[in-house]
Amino acid sequence: MNFIKGEAVRLNPQLKGSFFKLANDTFGLNFRQWDELGYWNDTYCPYVFEVDGEIVANVSTSHGTMILDGRQYKAVQIGTVMTNPTFQGKGLSRQLMEKVMEDHVDANIIYLFANKTVLDFYPKFGFETRTQSTFTVDKKDIEPVYTEVKKVNLEDKPTRNIFYETTVFRKPVSQKMSMVQNENIVMFHALTQYQDCIYYVPKFQAFVILNETAQHAELIDVISKEPVNIQEILGCLPIQSEQIRLCFTPDDIKLPVTQDVFIDDGAMFVKNQKEIVYPNNLLYPYSGLA
Repeated sequence: MNFIKGEAVRLNPQLKGSFFKLANDTFGLNFRQWDELGYWNDTYCPYVFEVDGEIVANVSTSHGTMILDGRQYKAVQIGTVMTNPTFQGKGLSRQLMEKVMEDHVDANIIYLFANKTVLDFYPKFGFETRTQSTFTVDKKDIEPVYTEVKKVNLEDKPTRNIFYETTVFRKPVSQKMSMVQNENIVMFHALTQYQDCIYYVPKFQAFVILNETAQHAELIDVISKEPVNIQEILGCLPIQSEQIRLCFTPDDIKLPVTQDVFIDDGAMFVKNQKEIVYPNNLLYPYSGLA
């Protein structure tokens, strides 16, 4: 059994194919198109154990810049923690986590999102849970803004390139809490579950990811090189639902916002470093989940 990380996985076709298969078998994730289009770069780093060219355990890191109260922090997100069922129970995830932690002592914040089956695992590495919030606005409170809104097709390469460039040079969607310099993760989501949910508003030079569910609309992200006014963006959009969930922590906006406790089957875990404290009652942006 060999330990390998980073480019040694990404640039090895056999190992990369094995990574794709394990991710699909474990989580139903499809990384192939994201990689083929060139969006897997060195900010997404797998730490793996391999046996005879097959990855049997993985812990990945994703690097970005976190905005908290207007200040920037070096942040590392841990994700895609998975082990081939044949090799479970051998402590492989623990060993990979130890290697990840050793490599990131200089990060301001390390964090992850875990499902309910492993909630006892991460506190062993110094992680603490954080309570998240939901933020909801009512459609009736939104003043319409009559302007052109275009549906975006990322299968069109020039359009996709503009979307990517905008993501690279974006302004934070919120100064309270948001992510920048994580364009590779945003592109993964845009190419997969949100590919049919992307709009462009020429008036504000903004790309908008808006997802309609059976319960409510979800404003996933607003991506622009210029500061955005969330209230005006909401007024532009073809929203069908009576309630809109803001899938990030909004700055103060001139709309009534209902804040509740975010309830799901898992938890957010944070390891604060260098005297940086990530507070409770924020919402990590959906478009940055790795």
